[in-house]
Amino acid sequence: MIIMGIDPGLAHTGWGVVETRGAQCRARAYGCVTTSSRDPMVQRLNAIFQEVSAAIERYGPTQLAIERIFFGENSRSAIATAQARGAALVACGQAGIEVGEYTPMQIKQAIVGTGSADKRQVIYMVRNVLALDHDPRPDHCADALAAAICHANLIRTQAIARDHAAAQMLELERVQKRAARDAAREVTAAATAARLSHGEHSRSAVGRTRQSRRSTA
Repeated sequence: MIIMGIDPGLAHTGWGVVETRGAQCRARAYGCVTTSSRDPMVQRLNAIFQEVSAAIERYGPTQLAIERIFFGENSRSAIATAQARGAALVACGQAGIEVGEYTPMQIKQAIVGTGSADKRQVIYMVRNVLALDHDPRPDHCADALAAAICHANLIRTQAIARDHAAAQMLELERVQKRAARDAAREVTAAATAARLSHGEHSRSAVGRTRQSRRSTA
């Protein structure tokens, strides 16, 4: 499975593509779309759309992991990030890619094991998980790759849970079938015993009748 991760931002939108084979996850490519505050907003958003679209066309991801926006105190920054995120999502939507959304805390938890991890820890774990021989730079690329790894982990966990549930259902069906067969055998055995008992009773009654007739004679 090929997964694209995106760390949206108006000035810097990081993207990364990973490929999973079983439990193994490896990086295929990553990059960062950089736009200038001197350019018109429409031009900046178009650059994000075009470069993300080009990466999608080149690497063919079928899944997308993207950071959710946290509207904290700096609402102006959050709105700019939302616009950049929208441009990236349009590119993914046109390609028909399934989307998974995660908070920065969820991504850090999945990668490092704690939602309070810092940038250095995220970069270190991304490098190790993907078996890279270098730190993915800039930080936005590492964050995008981390989002993709988070999504891969979730999909793998869901697949394991589905397989476990399916195995439990199969075992339950086997138990029910065995119980039904055992019950059917018990019913058959009881019916056979009843017939045999009835036959013995009938033969005994006939024998008593014959004996009675001989005694009378």
